[in-house]
Amino acid sequence: MPVMIPLIRAFALLPTLRWLADAGAPIERCLAEVDLPAAALVDPFRPVPLVHAAALLRNAARVYGPDLPSRIIATTGNLEIAMLGKVALGAHTPGEALARIAAALPCYCSHEHVSFERKEGQYIVREFFAHRFEAETLHILLQYAAAMIDRVLAATGETSPCFTRLTIPPHPVLGVEHLRDRYGERVVATTAHGITMTIDASIMERRFSKAARERLNPRSLADTQSLRSAGALTHSLAAFLALMIQGDQAPTIQRVAAAAGTSVRSFQRQLEADGTSFSKQLAEARRSETLKRLQQQELTIASIAATLGYSDQATFTRAFRRWTGAAPGQYRERSADPRGGSQAGREERSIS
Repeated sequence: MPVMIPLIRAFALLPTLRWLADAGAPIERCLAEVDLPAAALVDPFRPVPLVHAAALLRNAARVYGPDLPSRIIATTGNLEIAMLGKVALGAHTPGEALARIAAALPCYCSHEHVSFERKEGQYIVREFFAHRFEAETLHILLQYAAAMIDRVLAATGETSPCFTRLTIPPHPVLGVEHLRDRYGERVVATTAHGITMTIDASIMERRFSKAARERLNPRSLADTQSLRSAGALTHSLAAFLALMIQGDQAPTIQRVAAAAGTSVRSFQRQLEADGTSFSKQLAEARRSETLKRLQQQELTIASIAATLGYSDQATFTRAFRRWTGAAPGQYRERSADPRGGSQAGREERSIS
């Protein structure tokens, strides 16, 4: 199977981070523990590594209890939950909402999949992740997904739990007993790697009491690039490198391979098969970010070199000369363009 870095939009972190903040947890430290910079939250639509987002939720559950995902969803506001855009909240029934969410998922998460079918007066909903998480993290992630679906169903006025049966991979130590405290005996452990929910057709086809149309920001996942696009490895790598560089973190192939859930050698081999290398991709990411930062006159060239991970300013200057044929200071001085715009801006557009 081709290697890539599983990605998810940063807004998926918001309910968990909001819950942790309310609990008094140190947010920046929680992010740092899973190798996510605070820069990940500047743009909620930016892609971040799914492995790190999942680790954030898993770590929180270790501190606050294994049923935390269900509690987060139960206490999160409708608009915060429905950052899937106008998708779920604009629908008239849960069935329509889930169909829209399934169609939008490629823009939300590169490795999450949802499907459902109608059978003899009931719907069978299935969800799984096309990435091999270890058992604890998988249980926590799928519990979150199940709670989200139940929340959509409850918007009809039905009392939670709204499903008649949920099969879910158990927690490796605690099984599913902590979920039965909330959902009762309708929760069953499974050896499968995804969840299956059975929902009465009368609930799936019931109209919501009020369709919340057009309540969100005009930007939605319908306007957003799919995370399952062609050239998935270089696309996902570019997104992760940009996140680390903008967060003033030092990008290394070890960190990137960990986010992809593979070995460094396997990651290198896949890059070679795609006709590139980690060093080339890192150089391109640094070049792109350098051109952006040079337009910020308050930043010194020395500070730009340091935050981009160069050992000294001389090394940075040599790299910059290879890119543009000029030293950073000279480039900045002549960046103003009498025809409008800046040279740095034109350079940035030319490599995007």
